[in-house]
Amino acid sequence: MKARFTLFFNNLYMGKYTKVTALYFSPTHTTKKVVEQIASSLATILGIGCGSLDITTPQSRKQQITFNSNDIVIFGSPVYIGRLPNLISPYFKTFVGNGATAVAVVVYGNRAYDDALAEARDILASDGFECIAAAAFVGEHSFSRILGGGRPDVADLETASRYAERIYEKLSGNGAGEEFAVPGNPAGSRKFYNAKNGSGSSIDIRKVKPLTDKGLCTGCGYCAAICPMGSINPADCSDVPGICIKCCACVKRCPNGAKYFADADYLSHKQLLEEKFSAIRKEPELYL
Repeated sequence: MKARFTLFFNNLYMGKYTKVTALYFSPTHTTKKVVEQIASSLATILGIGCGSLDITTPQSRKQQITFNSNDIVIFGSPVYIGRLPNLISPYFKTFVGNGATAVAVVVYGNRAYDDALAEARDILASDGFECIAAAAFVGEHSFSRILGGGRPDVADLETASRYAERIYEKLSGNGAGEEFAVPGNPAGSRKFYNAKNGSGSSIDIRKVKPLTDKGLCTGCGYCAAICPMGSINPADCSDVPGICIKCCACVKRCPNGAKYFADADYLSHKQLLEEKFSAIRKEPELYL
């Protein structure tokens, strides 16, 4: 009798959900792949609709994003120097959860995710979400095609699908309100990763901007359209008057490979990262 009542209650509880939404900031599409895989897999298990909200471009971030208690949101962001993108995270804090169920996901370039996952979980909680799970996946590093090269790959996406099954199990077991821990320092003591060059000296590449090979550039304006900061002049793609966050969307997604970085400190730091962190394949870390 108790088992029947439990099954009835679980079905009733699960029936409250009407949609799963993949919500992501993803300049090079690594985070998008992971978050959409989790969301679509979970929606399939639940037998409900699934949608995506891409908040990568400035235009897309002009909207107020609001959910309700019938929603499940899989939120994802890349990790930049150990944290969420510092110029974008203020927008993350404007989401309105209204009691929606959420899963925090970060994607990092095979070095470390440091405080980013704890930061994402805390932001969702402050936005009014009930964050029931969190995960850190590996994606190809924005600076490199070697560090985390080609990831998320087939194995990563299979892990994402299995993770969706575990999320479902937690929900169906009425464990949505259970506490779970993630690595990271508490708010107030979180720091950014200290970037260094090959000599071990700290560097500051905040003002470094991509260059354009005018022999390859066709002036199509695609790089300007996809820049998360709106920093590239669409009338002259070699002109970058705005802030560059080194997401490398323009470098990796230019159809002609016309964008590149030539700053010595940037290239030295990139080489150091590849030498130190390419040899070992790090695996997704899942928390529920």
